[in-house]
Amino acid sequence: MERADLTGSPSGVFHCDMTAAAGGLVCATGARGTVWIVNMSSVAGIASVPGFGFYSAAKFAVEGMTDALRTEVEPFGIQVLAAEPGAFRTQAYAGFVEEPATETVEACRAFVETVRVDMVGQDGRQAGDPHRGVKAVVDAMSQDSPPRRIVLGNRGYDRVHDQLRGALDELRAQETASRAADFPRAA
Repeated sequence: MERADLTGSPSGVFHCDMTAAAGGLVCATGARGTVWIVNMSSVAGIASVPGFGFYSAAKFAVEGMTDALRTEVEPFGIQVLAAEPGAFRTQAYAGFVEEPATETVEACRAFVETVRVDMVGQDGRQAGDPHRGVKAVVDAMSQDSPPRRIVLGNRGYDRVHDQLRGALDELRAQETASRAADFPRAA
């Protein structure tokens, strides 16, 4: 199932975006007649989720494509926003009830089954309210200086915040080694 997400998710978004950029499809029109493309990413596109590597990879691809697309369509007056929801009370987890854990690597079966059981247990109890999530996206699009992305949900916000803070700390800790990888400057 995750392999379909990896191959289907980014290319489906890409098709929609490029059609929108060419004027064939307007994904959303915000305040003051601004043309918007809103890509549905996920918290998992910033902070991957154990047991959902392919899903996370697909959402990381959506993030990268969205960043590039934003710059590509800006000259046409098109705005691009990445919506990054955490766990929302939709039907997304319902499929895990009927989907058996079919892991072929015996050493991983218990982990995969635990992930499946956790997802089933969360179904219908996710903190994210889809209606409030949509409102947050529309409100973001209406801001005088709209964001490039919006994380949706408390737990998602905390997870992304912690992930980005950790990444920045690691980047700073490796600054000397990173900068030393260039050819020396000519005198």
